[in-house]
Amino acid sequence: MLQRLKRFKEKHPFTSLMIIAIVVRIIAVIFVPEYGSRGELQHTTLFIGFLEKIKDLLGIGDSQGMMLLSRSLYAIVSLFTVSMVYRICDLTSNKQNAWLLALIPAFSCIMPSFGIIENASAFLGLPLLLYGSNVILRQEVLRQNNLKESVHRTSFLIAGLMLGLGICVWYESVFIVFSILLVLCIKRNFKGVLMTLIGMIASIAALWLLLMVLNVDPLKYIIL
Repeated sequence: MLQRLKRFKEKHPFTSLMIIAIVVRIIAVIFVPEYGSRGELQHTTLFIGFLEKIKDLLGIGDSQGMMLLSRSLYAIVSLFTVSMVYRICDLTSNKQNAWLLALIPAFSCIMPSFGIIENASAFLGLPLLLYGSNVILRQEVLRQNNLKESVHRTSFLIAGLMLGLGICVWYESVFIVFSILLVLCIKRNFKGVLMTLIGMIASIAALWLLLMVLNVDPLKYIIL
């Protein structure tokens, strides 16, 4: 039995990783008491302002069912974090190291107040930042390997969109994004920096306008 599991893991490392992560989350969501949507640290971000408005429009109250739903949503989001950690490590190392490293978020990044990230904004923003970083890293790897026909400037635009949404969700991540742009500048990929900035500005502006349409003051949620 153990040999079969080992062979399956070696043949399908990503699938086996995600199965582990899903099982851990099912157990945590259903059986762990007193954790969920009530104890998270909530920062005043644009995304939180958007959620507050939607909650008011839908008339959602604080119930056990909503708590279970929020747990499930957090668990699903955290699966993207596990996936992105694996993808990034696979690009920079190998599948074995990627599998081992991704076990850390698989077991310790499940939902706020139950894991290593207690801040709900950081928890929700992290997958967006990792996705944007993964797209940029993939393009840089292709460029360094002289696979120029596979490098697409639009990929940096998509990365910028994700990074911009990440900032809206978790505004402190602007310092992480600044570091990513700085590395691109050091790599002399100025076109990539420009396309990433355009994507960031577009996503931030789109969410800003959406909040204004919903009659929410965006400036209320920018507090450093």
